[in-house]
Amino acid sequence: MNRKLISVISGLLILVIAYFLSSLIINSDEESYNNNTNITYSIRTLEVKNNSNPISVKVNGNLKSKYHIDLFSEVQGRLEKSEKEFKAGQNYRKSEVLLKIDSKEFLANVKQSRSQLQNLVASVLPDIKLDFPESFSVWENYFKNFNINSNTKALPKHNSDKEKFYIVGKGLLSQYYRVKNLEERLNKYTIKSPFEGTLIEAYGSVGTLVSPGQKLGTFINTNIFELEVSVPSKYGNKLEIGKKIKFKSTYNTTHTGEIVRINNSIDNNSQSIRLFIEFKSNKLKDGMYSEVDIPLGNIDDSFSLSRSLLINDSFVYYAKPDMTVGIKDVEPLFYDDETVIVKGLEDGMIILKSYIPGIYDGMKVKIVD
Repeated sequence: MNRKLISVISGLLILVIAYFLSSLIINSDEESYNNNTNITYSIRTLEVKNNSNPISVKVNGNLKSKYHIDLFSEVQGRLEKSEKEFKAGQNYRKSEVLLKIDSKEFLANVKQSRSQLQNLVASVLPDIKLDFPESFSVWENYFKNFNINSNTKALPKHNSDKEKFYIVGKGLLSQYYRVKNLEERLNKYTIKSPFEGTLIEAYGSVGTLVSPGQKLGTFINTNIFELEVSVPSKYGNKLEIGKKIKFKSTYNTTHTGEIVRINNSIDNNSQSIRLFIEFKSNKLKDGMYSEVDIPLGNIDDSFSLSRSLLINDSFVYYAKPDMTVGIKDVEPLFYDDETVIVKGLEDGMIILKSYIPGIYDGMKVKIVD
């Protein structure tokens, strides 16, 4: 009986102790919770001032000389020595000789044809003196000034249809154009620079035998460059020809170009539009990597903030007048690498300048500088 009573008393005592312990724990949690709710966080803030924010898209590409010419031989022969060595990196002025091809054999054929034309002119002079005396002096001077070592001058103009028929019938006109055709081909044995520029590729040296259609090198203009870039098609209606574009080169020099062409076709794979920007400067280089901002206009009555402050692409935290945190829904309109432009914020509103882990609506805060 005593053992049973002791067991009952012991059980009651354990229950009482457990009750007091649980009450102590609960009170401790409530006190802890109450203490937490009274914590005030120090925050840095940013005042909203809506205005017109410019927007742009950053694109990149490689500069390319606008005038980029591959040099091909249209005739056959051996390369001759010219004033400048035909090597990559060589600079040339406009109309300066790039290279020469041996033309001695072909030049002899040209002179032969010129001599044949001169003989024809001599053969018709007696008849012209009799039948067309008013034209004789002109034809006589043409014959006297004829030089087989220089380009052939145009035949004298006829004074009547009868004279024209006579000249054509004697074969002078056909022989004249045969000579001019050979002279035109003779010019192809000397290749001159069409503009001031640089030879960036050269294939061949003095004595090399070249054939028609053989590539001899690549010549570029070093003053005018184009940058081809691709812009997302959703910005297509904001692109304009003539818009000024600034570019900072790898040499830390700033250049201003302009959009000169916009492709009307959209790339099926990337859904982008190609546009071409022209830069004029002799301080740029062909193939130089370039990164530029394409201006797309402005968004009025908007605010630009760091992308890290936009939560779930839909709202931002702000400080209420009672120094608690609030949530404000916004409309994001344009993103770039670091910022986002939004609408929906009121002028004078104080938003948090940085994100606080564990932040929640109603949290007590204190603004610090």
